[in-house]
Amino acid sequence: MKQIRLALFGLALGVGGVLATTSAMADGMYRGTYERPLSWTGLYVGGHAGLATGNTQGDLHDGGGTFLTTDFDMSGALYGGQIGFNWQSGSTVFGIEGSLSGSSLQGNTTCALLFECKRDLDWLATVTGKVGYAWGHSLLYGLAGVAWGDVNTDVTFLGTSVISGGDTHVGWVVGFGFEHAISNALSFRVEYAHIDLGHADHFSFDVFERINVTDTVDLKMDTIRLGVNYKFGREPQRVPLK
Repeated sequence: MKQIRLALFGLALGVGGVLATTSAMADGMYRGTYERPLSWTGLYVGGHAGLATGNTQGDLHDGGGTFLTTDFDMSGALYGGQIGFNWQSGSTVFGIEGSLSGSSLQGNTTCALLFECKRDLDWLATVTGKVGYAWGHSLLYGLAGVAWGDVNTDVTFLGTSVISGGDTHVGWVVGFGFEHAISNALSFRVEYAHIDLGHADHFSFDVFERINVTDTVDLKMDTIRLGVNYKFGREPQRVPLK
């Protein structure tokens, strides 16, 4: 009988130890936490800087024929800021963004004999829609939208300006980019875009008071910009496991 009681006592201790261990594990799982994954959803602001190269053409014409065509390259820098909003659904991210850049893009060529044509881009603005694929802290996206730019032309003779003009061009932009977040709030990106600013008339003048000559200009460019964004919103929270 004594041996039976000792066996039952040992069995009780063993069962009690197993139950205690199971209870502790369950309590630990309940009290454990995990961090919600990073979300790209939210309002953000940022800055950018980069390089641009392009090509511009100008046609001096009277409506019936072309007197002179200029075709030359332009290059320079872009720098400015952007503001936008993203919505994330699963791995898909949709967004809209507006940007404004100052520019040093410029170029020149010999128009005819001793005349020189210079052209520059003073500023560039874009409004684009974006769609992308997110994994972890990274985002790959494409973009498309509308672009505006202030383009100016100056014709000089032996270094002296003889005629100048410009206009705000309206065109389109397409591109793609890669962005990586180092926190829920701060991210860095690199972005390529092709921009076509379309045609606009820069100046016109009369020849012998009979022929009206107009300078019609177009400008296309490729840009690559590095940027940083700050997204407003709370950091991902740690929540209990259930």
